[in-house]
Amino acid sequence: MPVKFGVGEAVKSNIDTYVVEAVLSQGAFAHAAKAKAASKSAGSVFLKRYFSPTATLPWYVAFVEHQQELKRRITTNDALRQYCYGFIDFFEGTQGRAAKTFHQVFEFIDNGKALSKFIEELQKQGPAAQWDQRVRFARVMMMGIAALHAQKIVHTDLKPDNLLLIPNPHSAGEYHLKVIDLDWAIFSDKRAPWHDAQGYVGTPMYMSPEHVANKCPDERSDVFTCGLMLGELLANGHPFAKVSDYAVAIKRGEHTPIRLAQAVPKVENTAFLEALLNRALDPDPAKRPTAVELRDALFGRGAASEASPAVPAPEVAPTPKPTPARPSPEPLPSNGQDKTVELLFEGRKVLSMRIDTAVGRQLLKPVHADAQFAADTQFRIHRSPTKEWQVSPVAGTPNETLIDGAPLTSPVLLRSGMRIGIGNSAKGIEKMQLIVQLA
Repeated sequence: MPVKFGVGEAVKSNIDTYVVEAVLSQGAFAHAAKAKAASKSAGSVFLKRYFSPTATLPWYVAFVEHQQELKRRITTNDALRQYCYGFIDFFEGTQGRAAKTFHQVFEFIDNGKALSKFIEELQKQGPAAQWDQRVRFARVMMMGIAALHAQKIVHTDLKPDNLLLIPNPHSAGEYHLKVIDLDWAIFSDKRAPWHDAQGYVGTPMYMSPEHVANKCPDERSDVFTCGLMLGELLANGHPFAKVSDYAVAIKRGEHTPIRLAQAVPKVENTAFLEALLNRALDPDPAKRPTAVELRDALFGRGAASEASPAVPAPEVAPTPKPTPARPSPEPLPSNGQDKTVELLFEGRKVLSMRIDTAVGRQLLKPVHADAQFAADTQFRIHRSPTKEWQVSPVAGTPNETLIDGAPLTSPVLLRSGMRIGIGNSAKGIEKMQLIVQLA
């Protein structure tokens, strides 16, 4: 694994030198730091040093080329550029005797707040609180996702934590949107370099049925996640919050029906909008609307502009012509390794994962009140280069991640019966004791 960043470290590329100001975090794939670019007189940049993929993998070169293509599609499109963080630099470098390592430099956003924080704050005030604000967030979110999809870019790991809302300095109460964590975004018109090597990134409670089935996600998978977030913003909360097994429920479409908390300004046909939001959560991706259809409906355009006197159930509401289905690639091979990681709490299964997963407070909140001791991202469960499941720590968490009572300081291979907790090993404190089960 590449060495971690150190404060004061100078990292050189062909176009600039970046001096580390602060070490931010360690994720499942990269170290992150706040840095100062030598060419800039003011401001900071967001610097990432990847330890996965490594230069020894056969698809590493293709991964670098994929990142170049992602940058090109975003930076050359005026409509999309405003919704994504700025791509500043990417390069390969070495640290001491370490192997060649991939780096990326992004715009540093210091005045934004994750959508998850807004949702958390708004939910404390009740579903109808600050309605105009909720509607603005919903609209700007779908504008941004529609712009991504127009360039054939699929985020694959959409969730409230990956959408930053930045106050508009020229208009009180309005916000700009920045979509972040695009490192593992894919193209709908080109297969990802890692397709036959590892799974696609996603987050439990925000993943699509395609993620759960271990199939390649596409634009319709992003739409599914948008439906979840729109339910949190505009209706009665996360549509699958009350289910006991998220992976099973999303395959069956067993969610709480989305019902708008209030009428949406400019939208005369509330029934159509509600139907569209519920269709976004259909287990069959061919039946889901597009991001453009959701965006237009939120602004009262299209069929949503036609008034109706009643609010019928979603299944009998007017249905726009569905987007033709694109065949999904076959499930990724398991290479003989365990396919699923299950986490048990007090004898019951609370999480089931088949893809790389960030585990933190929001994911654990439905499990037990002790989730308050977890950070936004407490630890990550993901595949090793040999496709075995492992758990990795995240730097900077207030409390330690514990493995069988001992602090987790580096990636550890998972085994059935292993205990993952959160606490302070020195004081003998251990909360959220989760038992690993490999199936």
